[in-house]
Parts: sequence; structure tokens; C-alpha cells
Amino acid sequence: MEKIICQSCKQEIPQIEPYVQFKCPQCGKLIARCEKCRTFGHSYKCDCGFEGP
Repeated sequence: MEKIICQSCKQEIPQIEPYVQFKCPQCGKLIARCEKCRTFGHSYKCDCGFEGP
């Protein structure tokens, strides 16, 4: 199985824990965020340079 890494905290997300995946609005790359980073509103930065809350 492919590892899922949170784009905000860079930690591996266990497949049994809740997380969200979505496409970067700028380049379309798949971004994953763990529940903790989403809850606290930690920012993330895509490889293309796009930053989000």
C-alpha cells in the first residue's frame, strides 16, 4: 500500500485514521491532510508553491 503523508505536518497518516485528500487548486496534485492539522487549521504548501489554510 502507498504511504499517505500529511502535507501540513509531514507525518504518515495511518489508513485507519480520518484524513482528507483533495486536488491542489493550482496544479491538480493530490494533497492529503490529517484530522489534527485540519482541526487546528494548520497551513499547507503544495510542491507548486500554492499555500492554503
